[in-house]
Amino acid sequence: MKPADLAVEWRAKATALRRYGAEDQALTLEECAADLEDAWRLWETEPLTLEEAATESGYSYSTLQQMTASGRLRNIGEKHRPRVCREDLPKKATSPAGESLITGPDLAQEVIARRLTRNATAARSRRASRPALVGR
Repeated sequence: MKPADLAVEWRAKATALRRYGAEDQALTLEECAADLEDAWRLWETEPLTLEEAATESGYSYSTLQQMTASGRLRNIGEKHRPRVCREDLPKKATSPAGESLITGPDLAQEVIARRLTRNATAARSRRASRPALVGR
């Protein structure tokens, strides 16, 4: 549930409380709903560094830097000290379990596997080409 949905729910409960004569409790819920919306608005519009934005969005620092430089992502900071609003951040697609829906080969893993194979083959080749030590 999003904070905005919770605020709507609290206002509906305040209306129900009023019907039963609980004016003070209804006012309290309405004030809580307003406070929640204000806090949410501040959180959403908080300026983030690109490092913070990368952590929250799932995009890399360099990708966010390129988006800011090209104007795709609004820079609310200075020219060489970019800041972005949390509400403007693009989000990578994820499944309900939080896994990325962007599929494709894991290129980094493939490169690492090739290097390990190449290094192991080279090590075996070096061992095989060494002269055997006799009579030691």
